[in-house]
Amino acid sequence: MRRGRLKGPLGSPERPASALGFRLVLAVFGCLVLAAGTAASVVMDAPVWLVVVLAAGFAASCVNVYWVARRLRYERPGR
Repeated sequence: MRRGRLKGPLGSPERPASALGFRLVLAVFGCLVLAAGTAASVVMDAPVWLVVVLAAGFAASCVNVYWVARRLRYERPGR
């Protein structure tokens, strides 16, 4: 294996592509599902604890989307 900085294009044997793009898709999907669940629980007068849990999950999911997007931007600076 080569030592030092990896200089090949993304996806080449010198610099393999990561799964961050797919992870971003999953993170956005999870965020949308939790947003829909939170909205549905508010509209259907669900117990307060359920609304709080879903809202906290939605907030954490939004942080995850931001974090994955930042890592993806750092990994692929030219895009």
